[in-house]
Amino acid sequence: MMSGTGFLDGFKAKSGSFEPAPKAEKPPAEKKAAPAPVEAAPAPAKAKADPPTLPTPPPAPVASQTGGSAASRLIRAARAAASRDLQYVMCGIAGHPKTGKTGMVLDSLTSKEIEAGAEIWHIDFDLGGETTKAAHHKDKAANIVVINPWVFNYAEDARVPYDFPATFQQTVDILKAAQAQMQEQNAHFEQHGEMPKPYLKTVIFDGADHWLHITETCMKVDDLGLGADGIDVAGKKATTQIGRFNWNIRATRYQTAMIGLRELCRGGVHCYIITHMKPAYDSNGNELVGQDSAKWLRDTEGHLQQVVYTEVEDERDENGMLTGVTRAYARVVSNRTSLSAGGRVLLFEQGPDGGNWFGWDGLKTGNFDAEKEEGGEQ
Repeated sequence: MMSGTGFLDGFKAKSGSFEPAPKAEKPPAEKKAAPAPVEAAPAPAKAKADPPTLPTPPPAPVASQTGGSAASRLIRAARAAASRDLQYVMCGIAGHPKTGKTGMVLDSLTSKEIEAGAEIWHIDFDLGGETTKAAHHKDKAANIVVINPWVFNYAEDARVPYDFPATFQQTVDILKAAQAQMQEQNAHFEQHGEMPKPYLKTVIFDGADHWLHITETCMKVDDLGLGADGIDVAGKKATTQIGRFNWNIRATRYQTAMIGLRELCRGGVHCYIITHMKPAYDSNGNELVGQDSAKWLRDTEGHLQQVVYTEVEDERDENGMLTGVTRAYARVVSNRTSLSAGGRVLLFEQGPDGGNWFGWDGLKTGNFDAEKEEGGEQ
């Protein structure tokens, strides 16, 4: 069991009904017999009641005992991890829409893993996961768990569709549930030498750009009180009221998810953070072609082990004319787990006569060495 991060302190996974248990009825108090009537006499002075007897509290635990217990759990978990051949995947994927970002991760289960009950939890801010699963992954639909983190705003006077503070908390709760699952299955593996069925292999955090917007709105509305909702705080007027150091509030909220994912990675779960690309502009407002950047918080890449960009190329003939064929590639930008120079992988090809999906077999094992994977040949 992993501990010591503070992220899961006090959290316990629940199962079954979440309805509160009915309160037990108190037994009726016994009626005391009425005393026999006596002659009237002057009332004696009322004696003070003895104070109630309180239970003696248990002795406080010795610091060395509690520390030793936590340390022993950490060491036991570290030994268990050392006996397994783990690939530490904490990969950021950035690219324009329809370039295979999510598809290549949803396609990263082996046939043996599918049969053994391996699951991909898809935390889906972009709300396209169910469509992708139904269209392209019917063969493993039961192994892909699409989770909608958004909380709809049902207030009668609501001007925005989603409750951002509730969505923030629900996202954190989902990551805590993933950590509870990870700890339970690692304990099962330590005892039995195999994973339970089902077990969590991969978490996709799909929409880091949405998460950035959620955390910024929570900062402005909840933490700084600059307006009643996302509409009130959307303009420059609210933004100019934010002090230089107040932006750390947004960063702290944002990093909550990154730390949760990092701990999952430490426990052997493959984690992917997906976002879109944002264009760059010069001082005159002209778009700078080819200088797009990932639309996540600037410090995100400090948490990542691997960074991958997706890109699409249009084929041209010898005369420079478009042929109608496009190819999507995954390009390895950085990889802390390998000394290889990177490279890129052909994900799919589309043309007038149809298309072919190649995917990226390396993701099934957490191998990001892509030099020999050009053209879809694995």
